Amino acid sequence: MKAVALIGLALLISLCGAIAFVPGSGAQVTPNGVREYDFAYHTGMDDYHFYGSNVWAVRFNFREVYPGMASSEFLVTKALLWFPQTGDSVRAELFRDAHGAPGSSMAWAKVPVNSNQLEINFPTSVQEDTLWLVVSYNTNFSNRYVSASEGGGSHSYYWNTNAQTPYFQSFSGVGYSAELLFGLAGDFVLSGLDLELVSFDMAGSIKPRETVGPTFSIYNHSDQPVSDAVVGMNVYSPNPDFAFYDEISIPESIAPHSLYVFDAQNPAFSSHQFELPATPMQLKFRAALSSGLQDSDPQANNVILLHRFSFENDYPIYLGENFLRYDNAAQITTLQDLNPYADIQILNYFPILSDTLGNVPAQIRFNWYGFNSLPRTAINGDLRINGFSTSYTDQYNQICQQARDERTFVSQSECRLNYIVQNDLLSATFNFTNASTLLYTSATEYNLVGHSVLCVGMFKKTVFNDSERWVIARWITHGTALGGSLNAGETYTAAFNIPLNSLPLSELSENYRIYYWLQLEDGGKILYSAWSDFTGVVSVQDDLAAVPGILVSSNPLRPGGSMAVRLSGGQNLAGLQIYNIRGQKIIALQEPAPEIRLTADLFPSSGVYILRAAYLEKGRKREAATKINIIK
Repeated sequence: MKAVALIGLALLISLCGAIAFVPGSGAQVTPNGVREYDFAYHTGMDDYHFYGSNVWAVRFNFREVYPGMASSEFLVTKALLWFPQTGDSVRAELFRDAHGAPGSSMAWAKVPVNSNQLEINFPTSVQEDTLWLVVSYNTNFSNRYVSASEGGGSHSYYWNTNAQTPYFQSFSGVGYSAELLFGLAGDFVLSGLDLELVSFDMAGSIKPRETVGPTFSIYNHSDQPVSDAVVGMNVYSPNPDFAFYDEISIPESIAPHSLYVFDAQNPAFSSHQFELPATPMQLKFRAALSSGLQDSDPQANNVILLHRFSFENDYPIYLGENFLRYDNAAQITTLQDLNPYADIQILNYFPILSDTLGNVPAQIRFNWYGFNSLPRTAINGDLRINGFSTSYTDQYNQICQQARDERTFVSQSECRLNYIVQNDLLSATFNFTNASTLLYTSATEYNLVGHSVLCVGMFKKTVFNDSERWVIARWITHGTALGGSLNAGETYTAAFNIPLNSLPLSELSENYRIYYWLQLEDGGKILYSAWSDFTGVVSVQDDLAAVPGILVSSNPLRPGGSMAVRLSGGQNLAGLQIYNIRGQKIIALQEPAPEIRLTADLFPSSGVYILRAAYLEKGRKREAATKINIIK
């Protein structure tokens, strides 16, 4: 399977023949149960498999971890290395730092690579404030790699022999944002005493009315036990009536150079659980560690801040995005076809311009994410699989299930399209409504809307791998800052003109869709997504009179009642079309009348619907739209 996965992979940046890479598995590979403190720059994800060099290195700067202390060194007991395949042997060697390059050798060990995770014990302990871990391991394209995770790249190096004088070249210096999966086990040796709040999170479903509780871990870097540690947790929200403080005392002593874990298995966990409010809202959790220990650098590692979203609205759809090459697209799409999710819409991008389906819009999206290898799969923006491996199906199902558990602050949206005849363009209006979710709005808080962007794309129905699929055709807008507010009770509107360049409406209706979504600006989570087709496009002249309003009563429509629909200008209705929030047409009435009445039994379920009313003006068909609520 590995050999098949490598065929046709695109390496979009090259290091002049020095090193190259293929995508990793995307799996979490950090070791569990390591008793010593584990220090590394990687994220623990197997994102890249590099090859082409025979010497790899990480420069560890322990001084920068504790900037407030007079000195901070690390006592190394072993190296922790992860390799994507077994075989051959590896030499790990520790060097002093000599002005940004390896200096004198301090300890080394050579072992067989008989497992993916290696713990390499050195014959002597090494203590320094800056160290180089240099790993000698021959790599090649076919079956020998070193692994790295996304992020940074300034601490990881390879031995570059392309220069006249070989030297250690940093990954970031040649465009790779990746850190080698190399770490050191041991502990800090500090000029003062220190506790570290290693991790902090909330266990439970972050949704309205759900019960959650804090989990955290503490490492004691000191030579003495600590028996009075306390974690103070503040919970904040945009609602001043929901904010509180909880103090979690650690009942047992934390031994020197050891890790303490507080999780759901702790007997005290249940007493610190609490229920989230019924109103959907942004939440902020702050954990601060303190003790009687005279912590020499208390702000360096004692506080963790979390931003979480307690939302309740369902996404109309969830987006899956494939970044592919045409020649190997079947590897990904076949497995996705075998594991379908009705509420996950798959969009496809071919970012290499020389590819069969390659185009600039796909490249724009690929670059915006900061990707540099193919294939990639992103579900809901931030849940990703890098490359293709035998575990792809399991990873795909896992992230799809995770995405489907997410909720959004957008209660409903609308895409309205009018065809301006004389200009041969579409006038597109997108409305996003937040019915009741409380969001932070001040500049001093995490402003969710202020950190979000709008993406609107036209996708074309395209046949590849024996099925019809949606492929990017062009962007209407991409990564555009919202530039407004969308707080509880507000609607945000964005309008665009879309030149058609003689593309007929019949072709649009048959073979195109508009997908639109809100996404965090850093290429992260998609906060809301929906789509619309072109079946309801209305031809208009841009010099016609203003569109009349739709008068609806009673709204919401309840069982046993009726909803009267008419136009404010007194015109006869030429018909009605009603869509659910997924953009699917559920009712179409064509009989002209001054008023049309609707009953609840016409609708499949309770919810919000878009009502479009057609009418004639100066012999031309026009359309107005509004939202209606149905309660069954």
